[in-house]
Amino acid sequence: MTVAAIIQARLGSTRLPGKVLLNLGGWPVVDWVIERVAAADLVDEVIIAIPEGSGDDRLAVHLARHGCHVVRGSAHDVLARFALAASETSADVIVRVTADCPLLDPETLDRVIASFREHPPVDYCSNTLIRTYPLGLDCEAVRKKALLTANAEATTKPDREHVTPFLYQRPQRFRLRSVEAPEWARRPVYRLTLDEPLDLGMLRRVMTMLRPSSPAELGIRRVIDLLDEDEELAAVNRAVLHRHVAKPDNW
Repeated sequence: MTVAAIIQARLGSTRLPGKVLLNLGGWPVVDWVIERVAAADLVDEVIIAIPEGSGDDRLAVHLARHGCHVVRGSAHDVLARFALAASETSADVIVRVTADCPLLDPETLDRVIASFREHPPVDYCSNTLIRTYPLGLDCEAVRKKALLTANAEATTKPDREHVTPFLYQRPQRFRLRSVEAPEWARRPVYRLTLDEPLDLGMLRRVMTMLRPSSPAELGIRRVIDLLDEDEELAAVNRAVLHRHVAKPDNW
């Protein structure tokens, strides 16, 4: 199986506009995500799926300067955008990540992909069906055929906007697998994602304290150890509301 990671990115965030191009430790947030995804051993190709339209032209220019494979599609029908990006790769497996997770962990990506490949075969594998990892280490591996089926059949706004609910909310039809965190990463209350200014402030303090030499160099264990040692820092953004789609109770 070959694996293409598709990174979902946009500038039009309502809670923190332009967040994927904001500076974090000396690099734009989206660069963190691209470099860390590319560092995963089991990812063969990286594609960035962004909205079409002038509102995201600045992002497109930035990505083009870095030689990224960019696909532009619907701003609101994100499932259609993913399907379009998937059509540009021969990969059998699509890994979905979002560009507001700058500390996404290559080791965790590999762990989800490896679990997807285990027997018996599945259509969808993620570390979000049961929340055990910190927010911001989320990734989903989807069989390309299943993703294209979702795109052909999904009709509701949540299914189109959030890409994968059509799959994981139908466990009677699609085969699901969950990946839970090892003990060192089992910190579901930690927020390492970027939704609001409080998240940005916390992540920038982490960068100031750890001073990574590059986005790919920063080990997630160092971050978790830091938050374990500094309860005040870990609590800075804990009250930020996380928007999520309900997961199935039985699958």
